[in-house]
Amino acid sequence: MNQRGAYGSTLAEAFRLDRAPALVTRSLNKSRLAMTEVRCDREQFGMTKPIPREDAYLVAVQMGPCERHELWSDDRPAEVSPIVGGETMIYDLRRNPIARMDSAFHSVHFYLPKAVLDWIAEDVGAAPIGELDCIPGKRMDDPVVRGMAEVLSAALSQPEAVNTAFAEHALLTIAAHTASKYGHLSVTRRIPHGGLAAWQERRAKELLCANLTEGASLTDLARECGLSVSHFTRAFRQTTGLPPHRWLLQRRIERARELLRDRSRTLPEIALACGFADQSHFTRVFSSATGLAPGAWRRGIED
Repeated sequence: MNQRGAYGSTLAEAFRLDRAPALVTRSLNKSRLAMTEVRCDREQFGMTKPIPREDAYLVAVQMGPCERHELWSDDRPAEVSPIVGGETMIYDLRRNPIARMDSAFHSVHFYLPKAVLDWIAEDVGAAPIGELDCIPGKRMDDPVVRGMAEVLSAALSQPEAVNTAFAEHALLTIAAHTASKYGHLSVTRRIPHGGLAAWQERRAKELLCANLTEGASLTDLARECGLSVSHFTRAFRQTTGLPPHRWLLQRRIERARELLRDRSRTLPEIALACGFADQSHFTRVFSSATGLAPGAWRRGIED
C-alpha cells in the first residue's frame, strides 16, 4: 500500500536521505499522526525536494543548530537566521516549503493533518481549527514540543518495540497542544468527567488482553466504549489508576510471569508471546518492572 503523508519515506525522499526513522499511529479520522527524524552530518547539503502539497502541517523541532540555511514558501524567500538547537518551527504543507541547508542538520518532524486537528477540536466540543499560526521561518521556544521530541526520539531507534497505545497517546498530546497553542482551540462545552462504567471497563480490558501482542488502538477502545478518545483516556485512568498503555504493559509482565513457570518455553518465545519486540526488549522492560531479569526470576521460583 502506498504511503500518503509527509512522514517516513516521503520525508526521506524530500531530504534526499537513505532513510528517515518514523513512528506512525493507526488511522485517526482517516488520517495518521507521525513523527519522523531527519539528520545529515555533512556540510553543503543543498536543496530539499518538494513535498507533495496537502492540508497538513509539519511541526519541526531542531535537535541541533543549523547556522546556514534558507527557506522558501510558495516560491517566496522567508526571512531566516541561524537556527538554535531546541527551537520549533511550523511548516504549512499547502505552501510548498523548500529549504537549502549549507550546515549539518538534525530535526524531528511531527506530521499533523488538518483533518486530525479538526477531529480533536470536535472531540472537545470546539469549533474547527482555522489555520495554525504559521509564519515561514518563524521560530518558537516551545518546551512542551521540545520535551516530547526528546522523549520520543529514543523510541525511533526501535519503533517496533513501542506500544501502539503509548505512541497514539503521545502523538495526540502533541497534536492537541499544537491545536490549542497555535490554532487557538476554544472549548465550548464541558468535558464529561468520571470513570468508566463497569461494562466499559470490562470491554476495554477484554480488547487490550485480546491484543496482547500488538496492542489495541485508542480509537478502537474508545469506540467500543461509546466515548471520545480524550474522555476514554481520562476515564480509564481514573478507573484503573493507569493510562491504557501502562495497564497493557503491566498485563504483559503478568503474562510473562505465567509463561516463565513453564520451563519448556524459551525466553525468545515468551518475549514474542507477550508482545515484546525481542528478548532484549523483554529483558529491559521485565527487569525495570520486577527488579530481576527474566532468567533470574525464573531461577528464583525454582529455588
